Amino acid sequence: MSFVSAVVVAAVFVYAGVAKFATFGNWTVQARALGAPDPAVVLVPVTEISLGVLLVGRWWFIQTVVAGVLLLIVFTALLLIRLRDAERQPCACFGSTSKRPISWLDVLRNVVLIAVLIVAAVSTVG
Repeated sequence: MSFVSAVVVAAVFVYAGVAKFATFGNWTVQARALGAPDPAVVLVPVTEISLGVLLVGRWWFIQTVVAGVLLLIVFTALLLIRLRDAERQPCACFGSTSKRPISWLDVLRNVVLIAVLIVAAVSTVG
């Protein structure tokens, strides 16, 4: 169960990171519009891909799960802040392939991914 859970989240992380690099010019514009600082524009996709690889490889598994949960918490906090804006920017969660404005579905997706990572960690430890 823990490996399957980890692979699901790893696939989402790798897809998101690769999509950001594939549409890097548009991704940087969208990320900055959401309030991401310049270093994050490059570090986010690198971090997502790295976490995905580490999850599948099961290297430093618990530490990687914790890092993934923390990253998703930061993303979710940013989404919650931006949901209060009158004009909602595109999510940019999956590079510029995400054209629709951010919504509560994005928050829900992140909460589900956090839960899946916690299940992966608990079933590894337990």
